Amino acid sequence: MFPVPRAHHDLGRRPLMPGASEGTLLVVEDDADLRASVVDVLTSAGYRSAVAKDGLEALTWLEVHGRPSLVLLDMEMPRMDGYAFLERLARHPAWTGLTVVALTPRRVLHPAVLDTLLKPFDGHDLLERVPHWLRGSRLPGTS
Repeated sequence: MFPVPRAHHDLGRRPLMPGASEGTLLVVEDDADLRASVVDVLTSAGYRSAVAKDGLEALTWLEVHGRPSLVLLDMEMPRMDGYAFLERLARHPAWTGLTVVALTPRRVLHPAVLDTLLKPFDGHDLLERVPHWLRGSRLPGTS
């Protein structure tokens, strides 16, 4: 389990984060506790989020709902991992150029991945980076 706090007493009083009104963030994560924690953190900051427990569910979500503003993608999942998900994205013209951030214990060097948020991470790390990712950039000083 990764330390993303479920409750943030200070986040509930925080004004909406920059970009919070911009579309939906799709959280693709097989660990149910981490998935719920990430959604709780995003929601408490005013972001809309949707979830998928693996790459196959994420593809189904995309087919039904269209392009999210950001995909937060675990790279190691059963059924369809993050790499297979990215391969499928590359073959679908409507999904080309989606902003994808990897959530994983190791840095991901893949042309379709904008950035990597290394596990374990906390809610503040996540919220600090989301506005940058929504603009298609990384947090300055990160690699």
